[in-house]
Amino acid sequence: MSHHCHMHTTLLSLPSSSTIGGRPSRIISRFLFFSPSHSNKLHLRRSSAAAAAKNGSSPAARNVRRVTAAEQGMEQAGKAAVGWAARDDSGVLSPYNFSRRAPKDNDVTIKILYCGICHTDLHIIKNDWRNAMYPVVPGHEIVGVVTDVGAGVTKFKSGDTVGVGYFVTSCRSCELCGKGYENYCSKMVTTCNGVDHDQVNAGAAATMGGFSDSIVVDEHYVLRVPPTLPLSKAAPLLCAGVTVYSPMVIHGLNTPGKHIGVVGLGGLGHVAVKFAKAFGTKVTVISTSPAKRDEAIGHLGADAFLVSRDDGEMNAAAGTMDGIIDTVSAWHPVAPLLALLKPMGQMVFVGGPTRPLELPAYAIVPGGKGIAGNCVGGVRDCQAMLDFAGEHGITAEVEVVKMDYVNTAFERLEKNDVRYRFVVDVAGSGLGSGDGDGGDAKITVAPKKKQSKELSPMEHGTAAFGWAAKDTSGHLSPYNFKRRVQKDDDVTIKVLFCGICHTDLHIIKNEWGNALYPVVPGHEIVGVVTDVGAAVTKFNAGDTVGVGYFVDSCRSCDSCEKGNQNYCPTLVITSNGVDYSGDTTRGGFSDSIVVNHDYVIRVPASLPPSGAAPLLCAGVTVYTPMVEHGLDGPGKHLGVVGLGGLGHLAVKFGKAFGMKVTVISSSPAKRDEAMGRLGADAFLVSRDVEAMKAAAGTMDGVIDTVSGAHAIVPLLALLRPKGQMVVVGAPSEPLLLPAVAIIDGGKRMAGNGVGSVGECQRMMDFAGEHGIAADVEVVAMGDVNEAVDRLERNDVRYRFVVDVAGTLHASAAAAAAAAS
Repeated sequence: MSHHCHMHTTLLSLPSSSTIGGRPSRIISRFLFFSPSHSNKLHLRRSSAAAAAKNGSSPAARNVRRVTAAEQGMEQAGKAAVGWAARDDSGVLSPYNFSRRAPKDNDVTIKILYCGICHTDLHIIKNDWRNAMYPVVPGHEIVGVVTDVGAGVTKFKSGDTVGVGYFVTSCRSCELCGKGYENYCSKMVTTCNGVDHDQVNAGAAATMGGFSDSIVVDEHYVLRVPPTLPLSKAAPLLCAGVTVYSPMVIHGLNTPGKHIGVVGLGGLGHVAVKFAKAFGTKVTVISTSPAKRDEAIGHLGADAFLVSRDDGEMNAAAGTMDGIIDTVSAWHPVAPLLALLKPMGQMVFVGGPTRPLELPAYAIVPGGKGIAGNCVGGVRDCQAMLDFAGEHGITAEVEVVKMDYVNTAFERLEKNDVRYRFVVDVAGSGLGSGDGDGGDAKITVAPKKKQSKELSPMEHGTAAFGWAAKDTSGHLSPYNFKRRVQKDDDVTIKVLFCGICHTDLHIIKNEWGNALYPVVPGHEIVGVVTDVGAAVTKFNAGDTVGVGYFVDSCRSCDSCEKGNQNYCPTLVITSNGVDYSGDTTRGGFSDSIVVNHDYVIRVPASLPPSGAAPLLCAGVTVYTPMVEHGLDGPGKHLGVVGLGGLGHLAVKFGKAFGMKVTVISSSPAKRDEAMGRLGADAFLVSRDVEAMKAAAGTMDGVIDTVSGAHAIVPLLALLRPKGQMVVVGAPSEPLLLPAVAIIDGGKRMAGNGVGSVGECQRMMDFAGEHGIAADVEVVAMGDVNEAVDRLERNDVRYRFVVDVAGTLHASAAAAAAAAS
């Protein structure tokens, strides 16, 4: 998807979770941007979890996959363990036998005493985030006692009371780990339903959480639990506690005398009140429910209480608070909350509504108010939190349950019927023997009718052949697999050409932590229809067609209903995705593909198929925002930042729309290419301060295609008042955006992620009418690894396209001969 992102100047999007995860402090600091690599406590990057995925069957329509038998043991010499696991997206837990890894020299073996139940556990066992690796043993709020330590362990000994939180390892070498922010490490491994990045290629299993009798963890990620804390009530502190404690300390909201608002009074909120009071701050609870007033003030010790729906109360409290901790996970207005802050006040989101929160610029710019997010905390923060809790007697309010009640507890948690946190008495429960089918333990849920196992479409599909990456080396080689059986509304396509996108490079090397190996890449596909289902009316055998970045969407969400399938929250991408049958999608580096006809694009006969292929990603990525933001009018002045795979097509579309086009680049050497061959009207060297000043205020719009870090204030200065800047290249580092750069002149910023099916078809038709094709270098499949290496060095002008039909099988034969 070519480093794509999308943004809205008035929306702040947060992950769907009861606790924000991943890298929310980064997300909030760059609230206009969404990176494809973002993970969170939702950890859709843990769908990478399936980085070790074999091409096996899927159990249920929404399941990503089952962990293979070989993977379940982690290591052959591992220690037997028993826990309770969910087998499918019903989320029902039952006894389960598995193996913990054999302890290493730096490992601590822990007998689990208690484990809290978090909303994240609920989402994972029900596969709400489509990343469940069944069987799932949940639990990441673990308290227990050390039973054994490795020879290299120095911080713990047998008999110590310890805890384990949301993650069990990280890379330890990145900048974030070095600063004590392991919770934001891109290779952070979650305690439950994660995959150890050091073990992926060795056939490692999914991590199994605290709903089990024991766990083995590197000592660096083990926390010491103060003896003053009751263990059952300490367990939730390892997630909920550090989630609210950490941002209070980071943002200076832990100073006596400050005034802190706590929005919401649930599992996170009640702990936030306790910590804030222990810090010596004045605490006001803000809630929609007047009935919680007595609980907040009388029981938890808050100083004041505001009903957020009472405009009189809210107006009277405006401008009085130094900081706000927002723990609410449902959608709610944030402008009234921001109004409570003093100038330069700080609001921190730790609850993540599914629906984007509306953030008008006026709510934060006047007064210099700030917003941030937080995901749990690093090891250092978590230990400091526990020590502080021990000194001040801070614990969670809990309801302790036995393991055989856990399914009922999850049902109640889903209805928010708990005050305030469930904790499982693991050691005190009879865990039962896990025979793989639930053992003989009592399960307190209503019995369900047994359903016969249905084969996924892939299990009896048609043979296919392609090239796939098998591991993080990214090296591609021949690979046999199956396409699904053609349905009535499907089109079967013989792949002729497939473009190579930077997204393919990131995925095959697992740079975003989400590779589902083996990966057959490719989402810029042009081919010919070979067969159609009985219900297909738009295509016939022999038609030349294309398939872009995605092959399915839910069709029922607001985005889909408005024709914006590319922003569907359950979008199924063409390569390395998971379809609604639970099967991994395989891309265009293959001889054929089967796609629902609603997601197939007709390719005009006037376009060369090889040059048309990149239009299905790069082309629609620049065409869509031009049309959407009115940058397609003759006579308008368009700036194009960067002259690569995206930029050269933006120039072509801009000229075809009849606009004046200026290319902006850091490289003077690209002037002749931009103006002489691509037809741009002008060229600016972005490092030439005088040239940039001379062009200030002259452009109606700017399309920024650059994926590297770069200054955007000078680019915004090129815009006329009310001008529009669209970011389609997504740098890994946050772009620095002083508010004055857009407020002065009423300038606007937006982002764009590819385009919808309708937009893609309109783009393709427009390209056909105006003879717009990508400038490509066609390569044989046997040369694809060299092409990927060159792409990584930006050594291509401007897009590689693989001649799939002409070279796939010959290249495979050559590879086989070379191997022999």
